[in-house]
Amino acid sequence: NCLVIRSVKPIENKTWENWNGAIHISPDAIFEPSTLEDLIDVVKLAKINNKTIRHAAQGHAENSLSVTEHYLVIVTNLNKITVQKHLKYGWTVTAEAGTSLSKLDKTLRNHDPPLTLDSETLYDTFRVSGVIATGSHGAKTSSGIMSDQLCSMKIVTSSGEICEFSEEINKLEFSAAKVNLGLLGTIYSLTFRVQPMYNLRMTDIYVPAIKWLNDPQNIKKLLESSDGITIAYWPFNGFNQSDPNPLDPNRDRIAIKNWVRTDEPVSFTQQQLEQSHETQKQGVIQQYELITSHLQNPETTPNVTATIWNSVIINGNTSSVFQAPDAIHYVASEESAKFDFVEISFKVDPDFSNVASEFSHVIKTLYEFAKKGKFPLNYIADLRIIKSTEALLSTTFNNDPNALYCQMDFVSVTGTPNLEEFIQVIAQRLFEKYTAKPHWGKRWEFIPNVKAYLSNVLSDQIKQFEKVRAKYDPGKMFFDNESLQDIFSHTSSS
Repeated sequence: NCLVIRSVKPIENKTWENWNGAIHISPDAIFEPSTLEDLIDVVKLAKINNKTIRHAAQGHAENSLSVTEHYLVIVTNLNKITVQKHLKYGWTVTAEAGTSLSKLDKTLRNHDPPLTLDSETLYDTFRVSGVIATGSHGAKTSSGIMSDQLCSMKIVTSSGEICEFSEEINKLEFSAAKVNLGLLGTIYSLTFRVQPMYNLRMTDIYVPAIKWLNDPQNIKKLLESSDGITIAYWPFNGFNQSDPNPLDPNRDRIAIKNWVRTDEPVSFTQQQLEQSHETQKQGVIQQYELITSHLQNPETTPNVTATIWNSVIINGNTSSVFQAPDAIHYVASEESAKFDFVEISFKVDPDFSNVASEFSHVIKTLYEFAKKGKFPLNYIADLRIIKSTEALLSTTFNNDPNALYCQMDFVSVTGTPNLEEFIQVIAQRLFEKYTAKPHWGKRWEFIPNVKAYLSNVLSDQIKQFEKVRAKYDPGKMFFDNESLQDIFSHTSSS
């Protein structure tokens, strides 16, 4: 017999699943607030009924972060956007928690003058609060994670009050709020500094993988002359069925993408871009279907991935100019193709040697698995390099503002055999060598002893974060998550 508050009506549907169907829950109630008042009332209702709250936006998290038995708050209906002139930053934009990056980009692009965010994630389907809460990162090295573009944010805390967090009000609290994993309350709105729209030249080159990675200077030089780089590897792309040695890592190539700011005009009209995104989505669906149809016969993986690679690089090296958001979201998100994402972040050595050697090691490990008839990766492994942040719980946290981090990403079709085993091998090595950390929003809970490990490597940050969390959520209304409880409790008791 739960008490009810006038405006708070749970939706009829009692079940929720994340985008790739890996997480499926039936909480006590699911709410989809459309206004700040709705949001406050949900929190008040939870308080009255002694319920806990977790959140979901687009549902792209691939772990238990949104899982709850009590109240799930889905924020996608909170999507108003306001652009303001700002004394310090020139322009800012305030977006409600459920605003998608595509809507945010469009609003800024159509503004007079046209504006843009300097850091965003690869896909534009994500919602701003999900990106901020998990500390998801940007494509450009110099602009850091998207949380670093924040001027302020408003959160409804467990008392039902709206609290504003910003550098001006309290630096420690702001660095906790910037990557808060939904632990400080329900994010209502986020205000980002934005800048005048600019263009980026995006260049793709294809080079022999092992040979290019053998010289770390290649990465260092490229980064020094770019705004950002991505190095991507399609598994077994040099596979040649007619060769006596069909699987030879020395035949594999990598795709190297870099962005350089430019005053040159854009290469395509918006209409041409939309058309190419449609073509891209169709391509992703075809690739996904091809891989999925071969999942039961893992030994066909090299043939499939090499076929995909050859269809992707049909035109060889390319270079074109895009407006910043189009260059950053260079992949059109196709939600019907379901993938498992794992990402691990480690600090870059000054000479970039660890970036080169670890990416080579990933490729070699895949070939060792292949010798045993295991093909755990069937889509892509990539890396990008990003500067550190002061946001406490971020995987790229560092007090040195010049520190760089390598974000290594692994993508396979959902349900690929041996993916977890492969990731465990890679993760344990990176954990031991560099105290690397997994991306909060992707898959990581299956890695052995990962919670105790994170307790240990994050203990200083967690202690600082806990001071802030205890102030805004003393009754642990938002702390309904087993993994986070395990990680935090180890730290606070030690």
